[in-house]
Amino acid sequence: MLCDRLAVRIAKTDRIIPNVEMKFKKDDFDHYAISRAKVVQFADIRFFVSPIELQIPYKLYLGSDKDIEDAVYLWMLFRETLDGDLLRSFMERLAGPGGALWN
Repeated sequence: MLCDRLAVRIAKTDRIIPNVEMKFKKDDFDHYAISRAKVVQFADIRFFVSPIELQIPYKLYLGSDKDIEDAVYLWMLFRETLDGDLLRSFMERLAGPGGALWN
């Protein structure tokens, strides 16, 4: 998997959620996510997550019911602190020419 640069997902054997996915950067979105990662700390455990303004549009881009549910959850949780212009920019870039992620 690592030689093929595939994503690796880690979860407890008896539970699917929560889980963690690690992947290699492949494009500008991945580069942005890594270069602007946010630190999350629980007691002595520290890890990094990509900016929420990128996660929401990306989840909508993926488009499964679960991904859309995740995007809505993230929106509800962080809507007061999101950078609206940045969020809109990612929505437009992920929609592509003439497309839309929301309608």
